[in-house]
Amino acid sequence: MTSAETVIAAGTELFRDRDPSAVDRWWAEDFRQHSPLAPDGREGLRDLVQHLPEDFRVEIVRVLDDRDLVAVHAVYEGLGPGPVVGFDVFRVAGGRIAEHWDVMAPLRHGPRGTRPQVDGPVEVTDRERTRDNKTLAAEWVETALIGHEPGMVQDHVAFDGVEDHAAGGDRCLYRRLHRVVGEGNFVLTVCEGVAASDRGRTVACYDLWRLEDGRIAEHWAVVQPEPEEMAHGNGML
Repeated sequence: MTSAETVIAAGTELFRDRDPSAVDRWWAEDFRQHSPLAPDGREGLRDLVQHLPEDFRVEIVRVLDDRDLVAVHAVYEGLGPGPVVGFDVFRVAGGRIAEHWDVMAPLRHGPRGTRPQVDGPVEVTDRERTRDNKTLAAEWVETALIGHEPGMVQDHVAFDGVEDHAAGGDRCLYRRLHRVVGEGNFVLTVCEGVAASDRGRTVACYDLWRLEDGRIAEHWAVVQPEPEEMAHGNGML
């Protein structure tokens, strides 16, 4: 099985079928949790699932398979008064999920029922360009967003500009790039930053880039503040 197939099978059995034994089959014994929603380890995951509401649902929009890392762009129902959009990153080792990170934000609807935070192309193409696209997206983030010198990498973006999907929530002031997950024409970058509205507050900044002909053409994002208290000491990033 590929890493993405492992993640999809695990999530289906645990979150859709509500089978708690899936934790033992699909998650590593030393599973490390970074999500603010759950305590660390397999027992923390079991506890989370037991307390999910009956109307909890996951709609997977995009999946990126990058060897031992898998990124999922999804919409979740049942976690609040309305749907939320999120990114999940999983590290797979030995056919089991060994580590998990995520961010979430309220999903906003646009005109005529559109969902700008998730709408757009979903098909993974140009897999032969994965390495180059990851390098290009990382250079854009490091130079334009963290280094504040977009002119240095202007050739990294499409000639007619980047189609920027509304992210909602606070704006991220980027400080450090933590990881890059990519497959073909899609690259997810995970950064640490501070909130534009409160520069003393750390935020996790997840940006999904779609590349076309070696240039960034489209962008989705979710920004989530790091809670003051979490159920574990692993941090969000």
